[in-house]
Amino acid sequence: MELIIGRESGNSRLQISSDNGNVKYLGNIGSVPKTVSRQHCKLVYQDTSDLLIVNLKPENKTLVNGVAVMQKHITLNDRVELGKDNYLLDLSAIVNASSSQPISTHNSQQPSQTYSLAHLETVWDNYNKAKLNTQIKQAKENAFSSVSGLFSMAAIIAGFIPDIPNVVRILIYIVAFSLAGYFLYSRVRKASYYPKYFQKLDEDFHKEYVCPNPTCHRFLGYQPFDDLRKTKKCFSCGCEYSKS
Repeated sequence: MELIIGRESGNSRLQISSDNGNVKYLGNIGSVPKTVSRQHCKLVYQDTSDLLIVNLKPENKTLVNGVAVMQKHITLNDRVELGKDNYLLDLSAIVNASSSQPISTHNSQQPSQTYSLAHLETVWDNYNKAKLNTQIKQAKENAFSSVSGLFSMAAIIAGFIPDIPNVVRILIYIVAFSLAGYFLYSRVRKASYYPKYFQKLDEDFHKEYVCPNPTCHRFLGYQPFDDLRKTKKCFSCGCEYSKS
């Protein structure tokens, strides 16, 4: 049997189209993110002991146990995720929906559990504060670097004023060149520092700002915590969220 798996147009449920023409839908309306395409992957199997998952388009993203694949033999116990939002497939539910005889497996979806989002407020605040403070620091450094430009202009003007003593003129030149050299060195040194800092900041944020369900841990995106707390459940694992 071959099953085409993707996102239902309009209602954004999981759509399963079998090679016999049957179409089934799983999940609630809006439960499948838009990063899952309408024809995302194909599941091929004769029996449930050996399934073949096939990524249908290069621009799609299909992960098996955290590793991107174009096609791979899997079992019902493997973890298959789709799209950049890592939408988790319930393989047992998919096979059951397309089969006339339901199967049983210890990996079947468990009743929804509730997890608190409260600790993620600190994660968001720390990330946002660190990013904002670093951006302010960059702006201040750029402002200070303009001082060298002022001294350079002063040095040029001093060259056209005959009444300025040579000692003062030379002193202005020395200060202008010294400041220009210092800020040039500072900018070159920090040219790689800030990109690496922001990369590390984002990597840590991706690890911490995740679904609180320990079996899911899907990254929740860059939405502020005030918006996140309005979310009722994870569209990947289906667990429910509490605000306390």
